Amino acid sequence: MGFLTPLLLGGIALIAIPVVLHLVMRQQPRELTFPALRFVKQRRDSNRRKMKLRHWLLLALRCLLIAGLAIALARPTFKGTGLHGKDGAPLAVNLVIDNSLRMEYVQANESRLEKAKKTALELVEKLPEDATVAVCDLGRAAHGYAPDLSAATSRLQNLRPTAEARPLVDGVLESIKLAAEQEDRRQEVFVFTDLSQGAWNDEGLKEINNALSAAPDVRIYIVDVGVADPKNSSLGELQVRRSVLRPGEPLHLEAEIRSNLQSESPLVELSLRNEEGKLQKRSEAIAAFDPQGQGRVVFEIPNLPLGTHQGSVNLAATDPLIVDNTRYFTVEVRPPAKVLLLATQPADALFVEKALGASLGDASRFDVTVKTFADLEKAKLEEFSAVALLDPGPLPAEAWNSLWDFAAGGGGVGIFLGHHAAGELESFNSEPAQRLLPGKLKRVSRAETYLRPRRLDHPALAGLRNYAEELPWQICRVFQYWTFDKSNDSDTYVIAGYANDKPAFIERPAGKGRVLVSTTPFSDPLEPEGREPWNTLPAQPWPFVALVDQLIGYLAQDGDERLDYLAGEVARVQLSPQQQVASYVLHLPDGQAGSRVATSGDDELAVSITDELGNYRLTAGGQSQRLDRGFSVNASGTISDLTRFDPEKLTGALPKDRVRLAENLEAVEQYVDVGRSGRELFPWMIGLVAVIWGAEHLLANRFYREEKGKD
Repeated sequence: MGFLTPLLLGGIALIAIPVVLHLVMRQQPRELTFPALRFVKQRRDSNRRKMKLRHWLLLALRCLLIAGLAIALARPTFKGTGLHGKDGAPLAVNLVIDNSLRMEYVQANESRLEKAKKTALELVEKLPEDATVAVCDLGRAAHGYAPDLSAATSRLQNLRPTAEARPLVDGVLESIKLAAEQEDRRQEVFVFTDLSQGAWNDEGLKEINNALSAAPDVRIYIVDVGVADPKNSSLGELQVRRSVLRPGEPLHLEAEIRSNLQSESPLVELSLRNEEGKLQKRSEAIAAFDPQGQGRVVFEIPNLPLGTHQGSVNLAATDPLIVDNTRYFTVEVRPPAKVLLLATQPADALFVEKALGASLGDASRFDVTVKTFADLEKAKLEEFSAVALLDPGPLPAEAWNSLWDFAAGGGGVGIFLGHHAAGELESFNSEPAQRLLPGKLKRVSRAETYLRPRRLDHPALAGLRNYAEELPWQICRVFQYWTFDKSNDSDTYVIAGYANDKPAFIERPAGKGRVLVSTTPFSDPLEPEGREPWNTLPAQPWPFVALVDQLIGYLAQDGDERLDYLAGEVARVQLSPQQQVASYVLHLPDGQAGSRVATSGDDELAVSITDELGNYRLTAGGQSQRLDRGFSVNASGTISDLTRFDPEKLTGALPKDRVRLAENLEAVEQYVDVGRSGRELFPWMIGLVAVIWGAEHLLANRFYREEKGKD
């Protein structure tokens, strides 16, 4: 209990007035002579007791009337169970609004963001004029307190959903820190959320708990504006088999679909942009769902011409959350990658050459050139994307140096060690060679095993993930392989190993390029003359062809460039020497375009304006189209996670005396009225005073009327 004007409680002292009047105006007994003294005495005693009781009752009512009136004018307030802070201090209110794309979920023609803004605006209207308000959304800009309440209202009204939203927990932590700086004010944080798992998690709650421990005066109200049972259909992240295609290679794209709507399987459409930049439908498919509401569609578009191709995959049906019904993609069709195969004799490169030619049938991913090691000094390595040394023997220092320069400039060098290195360790362990190799050659191991990659998440083998259960690694027998003394570089990485866990493929970075070393050859005959074979890899078309395709493609950086980004990420577009420009035009998804300046000599363009979902295009050179590249921006998959976070788990993980969960606007208003300034009891007190006054009036009239009659 509290009072807004406690000084008026001094009016209770006026109780002395009826007490004094009662004592002064008390009637004195009169002496009367009557024959029947016994009956008079009994009547007198009875009347005296009755009059005494009525006098005291009337006195009590009059005292209560004065006290009640004084208390009512003092405006008592009932604090109830609201969260208490610094009593009597002005307010510092922080409003955290979840404005991620997930809040565009619509129910009853109102999005969750609109509901959050509406509730927040009504709260701001109830705040006293001396309150300071900060509006914190999930954008990247810094937030602070608004100059006044009208400015805070304007910020709320102008709040829009953002595709590059940071985690909600970060916004809460920022607001707690901001509120804690207002040491002379009551520190309150209101969080408007749909209470979905996409916004809350256990780790985030621990961080909030720690922040509250460091800010003991901050109180949090979590306002739930979500839907109890959200319904939605969504497209998952697109899986593009290759972002860089070669002539004849089809665009292969897969999309996962999730739905909890009780409706027919939706139609999924794939569209590509035509020469005019307009989306044109190229294919469609019906998504069939399993009992868990998950489905998948596969699209394959053949015969795309050279150049950049952009498009989208879209759910034709509508649902409460439309923003996750579309995904964008970008692919490029480039000329075949030029690969140089070096061997002791051209026939030694036959297995690898045929495997590269058979990797796509009629498609041409690689333009293969075969030369001998004797031709290495004359070869123009800069014309190739990758160079593969098949079972090399000792090489001069100049050859090792030229291979290093090629790799450091952005090329890929593959060294497939075999029997030609035996007895020639001096060349391989020399300083020029060690710049490329992962370590000094130690010896040849003859512990029979087989090729057995434990994981296929490395980009050099990622293309095999879809066939992980089908690959017959046991038949890829290996009888001999090289071992190394120790690693040369902390960045050396084992891509894959044998069944005995010894390294099979080792990668080492080299400037802008890469070096990949195989400890067993890919060109060894199945029945060599005068020696034992090293492996049976070429004898197994499957998985030998796929393995060669993946490793050489990785060296050539084929399909390695990233063309898909999340909103807010910095997109980096790699440039070839022929594509370097002084300026370019950036075309945004909404159709707007603007000129940008490129740093001279840079081999990439960095684009930081990626806050809009869709396809972006970079062009320069006019009709010659010296530069025509692109990338796509999509939202994070977390926007589709509408599963409700357990409210009891949320409040249970945070201090109960400092955190409250409000399920509706009425509860929020109650917390504001009761928890902040208290619920005023003036109407109730005035009503009680009126009742007491009426009772006093009735009793006084009856009492004095009876007394007058006796006179």
